[in-house]
Amino acid sequence: MEKTLLTRTNEPTIELNSSVKKVYKGMTLYYDEVFYLDYEVDEDTGFINKENKVKHYTKSQVDRNIKALKNAYHVAKGAASPIEIINFRNKYQISASTFSIILGFSKNTISNIEHEGVTSLSTGRLIKLCLENKDMLQRYLQMCDEIDDIKKRELSKRLMEEYI
Repeated sequence: MEKTLLTRTNEPTIELNSSVKKVYKGMTLYYDEVFYLDYEVDEDTGFINKENKVKHYTKSQVDRNIKALKNAYHVAKGAASPIEIINFRNKYQISASTFSIILGFSKNTISNIEHEGVTSLSTGRLIKLCLENKDMLQRYLQMCDEIDDIKKRELSKRLMEEYI
């Protein structure tokens, strides 16, 4: 979905994105950032250079870019990425809310992570461990009081299919 913004001269422009490389906490990270193009402004004089357009950011874009940077950092430190979680859930046909409950999170946690990125390194690492170790996920599933036995058997069978 294309988002339209207004430039300082009230001309419509679209939100753009590009891959960027940043050093954060000593690590070189790559992630997508969002921005819009507008004329270059000399901050000291207020002069608008209509010959050169440069990246500018709305407050919302700054917030989203900070989240993307932090998510890239968490993934680099061993957390599961949102796309890894989505692919795993799709492969084994597990809803986001069910996966959240199996892991002991609130019902919406996995859905929030998939849309907004990993917000906690410890949470992201636990998810990654479970994605890579289905035996651990099976144990959590069997200990889960909020899922009935029929659904547990069904989910367990799906998780075990790859082993057969």
